Amino acid sequence: MLSMPPTATDHVAPTASVPARPASAGAGSSRPWRALRSMSLARRYLLANLLILLVAGLAVGIWIGDQLERSIIERTASVTALYVESIIEPSVASMADGGELTAEEVGTLDQHLASSTLSDRVRSLRLWSADGRVVYSPNADLIGQRFPVEGHLAEAWAGEVTAGMDDLGGAENAWERARWERLLEVYIPVRERGSDRIIAVAEFYLPPREIDEQVAAARTTTWALVSLAIVLAGVLLYGVVKRGSDTITRQEIALSRQVEELTGLLEQNSELSERVHLAAERSTTLNERSMRRVSADLHDGPGQMLSLALLRLEGLQKRTRRGQSPNADEIADVEQVLQDAMADMRSVAAGLRLPELGPMTAEAVALRAAQDHQRRSGTRVDLVARDLPAGVPLPVKIALFRALQESLSNATRHGLCEHVEVEVAGAPDPDRDDLPGLALVVQDDGAGFDLATLASAEGLGLAGIREQAEILGGTFALRSAVGEGTQLRVWWPLQNGVPEP
Repeated sequence: MLSMPPTATDHVAPTASVPARPASAGAGSSRPWRALRSMSLARRYLLANLLILLVAGLAVGIWIGDQLERSIIERTASVTALYVESIIEPSVASMADGGELTAEEVGTLDQHLASSTLSDRVRSLRLWSADGRVVYSPNADLIGQRFPVEGHLAEAWAGEVTAGMDDLGGAENAWERARWERLLEVYIPVRERGSDRIIAVAEFYLPPREIDEQVAAARTTTWALVSLAIVLAGVLLYGVVKRGSDTITRQEIALSRQVEELTGLLEQNSELSERVHLAAERSTTLNERSMRRVSADLHDGPGQMLSLALLRLEGLQKRTRRGQSPNADEIADVEQVLQDAMADMRSVAAGLRLPELGPMTAEAVALRAAQDHQRRSGTRVDLVARDLPAGVPLPVKIALFRALQESLSNATRHGLCEHVEVEVAGAPDPDRDDLPGLALVVQDDGAGFDLATLASAEGLGLAGIREQAEILGGTFALRSAVGEGTQLRVWWPLQNGVPEP
């Protein structure tokens, strides 16, 4: 809900003739608006509907109360009118021809008015002629006076029975005003016996107590029913709005959680994307270094041996041209050099070629790498495999095999260890329990090294393990100290790639 705009006086600086308005006044007036604005849409909707129900209930209650009061007055007036007309009709027969009431008729009316039968209900009685003249009244001074024929008197001469509460303020009510504060005034037409011709109008007054009691009881019942209807409607409306509000609140909470999760995922994706980007850049460099190393291995090993064999073959060729026979020892030397070159080339090729890992399980891949290392180096490798998932993507298997090859080789060549412990296990993401993955831990009892020197001394092996892990969205950690061995930890996620069948 919008707050009311400030008035012009809100911006007028106080002067000597115009005192400044206290600051708390504006704050106090705006406090309800701030409270309304702080409410939820459901609460404001409920408050508005409750106000509407209260206003509507008040209007309906007042209208029904007025209708009931009018109905009670009309019913009381109609019943009493029949009773009064039946009593006074025989006493006004002389007015049928436009005449005056006889003394006998006046005495009869006085007797009826004084009797307990009529006096219990009627407090005062007047008879009117067609010209607005008072023909009979308990107040003798009023008889013969004329008043305008209007209002209820005119309606009675038209044949209607009219009634209403009167505060006795009229000039003709001086006698009644001296005795009562208010009375129920009733006008009835008095007809000639045996015809519908109106010969007089009787005006009489009834005490309001019985009517007031009936009206009060009716109003109490009406307000009770209206209040009950408002309460029931309010409760029903509150239930509907509360249910809708709770649904909206739950949806807002769920949406907020989803937004938080999506924000976290976006941040993780951004971080992973940056890591992959950096890993790709470093991988390009490592690939180039690997190619150079392979080139150096071929040049320094098989290349040098083949060059030596070529020189010796050239020597044998020159001797053959001079007619000299080849020396058996020289031929054996060339053969040995060629065999050594072939062995070196096979060794380089074996280091580049992977076994067929696709059909193998993760445990079989780890066992193959451990057994190969034990066979080549003679170092004991203890392998523990636990909670391994049934399907592991091929890229993760390749990364696992290469990581084990390199870490075991480092443990033997650089760590000079005699015992290596390897653990391969299914493990979730360290930061997210719902993201499955594969963890590798390699622990040796070798010489260890200072991690501070790793940045400058890290070779292709550790860097390759790190880059493969980050490219696949995993993590890499290394712990070591001089004389305390080395521990390598690698984790790869399993949601990427195609799992094995």
